[in-house]
Amino acid sequence: MLSYNYRSSVITPEGTTASQTPWNATEVYFRRDDQWRIVHTHWSFVRHKLPDTVEVPIPVQLSRRECDGVLGEVMALESAAMERWRQGDPWGFIEISAPEATCFDTGTPQRINGREALKAEYAQREGKVFYDVMDFIDPKVQVCGELAVLAYRFLSTWLNSDRSVSHRIPWNCTEVFKRTAGQWRIVHTHWSYIRGERT
Repeated sequence: MLSYNYRSSVITPEGTTASQTPWNATEVYFRRDDQWRIVHTHWSFVRHKLPDTVEVPIPVQLSRRECDGVLGEVMALESAAMERWRQGDPWGFIEISAPEATCFDTGTPQRINGREALKAEYAQREGKVFYDVMDFIDPKVQVCGELAVLAYRFLSTWLNSDRSVSHRIPWNCTEVFKRTAGQWRIVHTHWSYIRGERT
């Protein structure tokens, strides 16, 4: 799993820098047949913002989809932690993060390195993030040995008093899990707004 901050620059014919764009980049590689190949990519602008409008295609499922195998295992961890986050408690994610965990988020200027730094960031958010409904859209997992990369789209939804939708935020999420001593733990997280725009 490779993650880094990246800066792309536009150079004028005179050789001066016209503009620069800072990025968060996550690349997950699996080694198969002695060759490294990318199996998942997640790029986003650093400190990006929501667009004015965005259309998010959602697959319609007529019956409840049961997740089994590794997908079921990591989704159980993810959804339990997210249920706590929805109610203002970010510590469920700390509990399932490895000590070496790293994180890209929409509001941070660079990658967060290590669980202790993540704790400091989440302490600032405790009791401040609340929403009513969470939807995981089309979660998928790819597994290679003791590494699993979980990717999904996510909707956090706020409701009016009459239970109609007030507003939603659409997200892309990547979680890279590593199994250590039989337990899946997050080693890298990348969150971004769907079609997020530069600030």
